[in-house]
Amino acid sequence: MTSREKEVVGFLESLVNKRYNLETLGEELSNHFDEEIKPEFVGIDQDDDDGLTDWNIMFNSENEDTYGYFDIYVLMMRREGWDGSTFMITEIGFEFD
Repeated sequence: MTSREKEVVGFLESLVNKRYNLETLGEELSNHFDEEIKPEFVGIDQDDDDGLTDWNIMFNSENEDTYGYFDIYVLMMRREGWDGSTFMITEIGFEFD
């Protein structure tokens, strides 16, 4: 793993236990990766109101030094937070190519 990849993993780990919405998470990721990142929910019906399961957000990086695929697991909040947050990050996954 390169030093840049290690730095990216450290950054992603620092997101765990923080609250975001899809827009604010996208901004945070875009600023760090220095490219436009558009995270998307995958794998779970977003209309399902089951608040007892982790949801999966995926994105990829096209930059040469961070090229890879990333998973962010989140727990949806029952109500939107005062800051507009709608989920809390519980875990991250990554695969660099």
